[in-house]
Amino acid sequence: MNKKTIITMMLALAAMAGLAQTKTATVIGYSPALKDGTLVFAGTGSTVPVVDTVRAGHFAYTLPVEEFTESTLAFLGDGCPNSNTLIFLRPNVTVKVTGNDCLNPLWKVESPIPEQQTQNLLTEYCRDVLTERMQMDLAHAPHEKRDSVTMEWMKQQMDILPSLPVDAATIRTLLGISETAMIRKDFPYMEQLKEVEKDIAARAPKEFEEKLAEIHSYVYAKDEQQIAGELAGNESVFFKKYDGVAPENILQTILDKYKGKAVLIDLWETWCGPCRAGHKAMAPMKEQMKGQNVQFVYIASPSSPPTTWQKMITDIDGDHYYLTEEQNHYILQHFESSGIPTYAIYDTKGHQTYKSIGFPGNDVIRKELEKASK
Repeated sequence: MNKKTIITMMLALAAMAGLAQTKTATVIGYSPALKDGTLVFAGTGSTVPVVDTVRAGHFAYTLPVEEFTESTLAFLGDGCPNSNTLIFLRPNVTVKVTGNDCLNPLWKVESPIPEQQTQNLLTEYCRDVLTERMQMDLAHAPHEKRDSVTMEWMKQQMDILPSLPVDAATIRTLLGISETAMIRKDFPYMEQLKEVEKDIAARAPKEFEEKLAEIHSYVYAKDEQQIAGELAGNESVFFKKYDGVAPENILQTILDKYKGKAVLIDLWETWCGPCRAGHKAMAPMKEQMKGQNVQFVYIASPSSPPTTWQKMITDIDGDHYYLTEEQNHYILQHFESSGIPTYAIYDTKGHQTYKSIGFPGNDVIRKELEKASK
């Protein structure tokens, strides 16, 4: 056996070993209502790529799964709602999903994972209101009508939660309801939510302590007036201080505060994982650039819960603006941005010199800021 053959065999064995170490879970599905060519989206994180295309109602995909996790399944095609199916996964598990229509969040999910059984109970209990909600979405019903159905859905979930085990499915459901209650000043079932939160907290295993603390902070969130009062003396935080500025003027109003400086604008939200990753990655670079003629400006909107935003910005050095949805939308349009995080750099004369949708890396940002600050 020559040297070349030995090396080839070693490389092949290494590749096989790498594949053997990759843990996966598989999802297979079928619905006769799905049309050929319907795109199948699935993933376990913030990125949900196309994983298959429906053929004769069938689809299948395999995802890398290192440990217990939640995943989402969605479709893009005629008659498919803009809704996800929540599927819990573990390594080496095969899950089967089947339905007779395109309303995938209502399909039967066959799985050996206990948390999926809990999720199935939640889905079945709320089947009628979920069906109505998705049908209204497909019909593009007015927001007010859809909102009332959404509130009824949340009430039904709270009705059944006390009878279910406390696991990842119930915690996730309660978290979603509590986030909504915090954002909405007129949440109609606040007292019931407080009772359910208390019940879940009393029965929960220790592993959910962090999530329960987050839920508690949402349920008993401070109101905006209290947050504004606490931030009043902070000269680098502008919480709802520019609500009266017209959307088309808000960007220039902010930039006017930093005349003569290079400015990095970071459009982000508290729920955006890539945004938070960018903040963490930039922290060492910002420390190295202290004393230079550069200002870091962070902009968020009401899609970020105010209490969560107030807590998060304490770890992000820079000036922080909490704008209206209209103002934030205008800035995104101005930058021709389709998503966040979005970064823009302005030079000392107020001219935009750089833009990136997505974090481009510290080397790029630092180079562009140093050029803009001259």
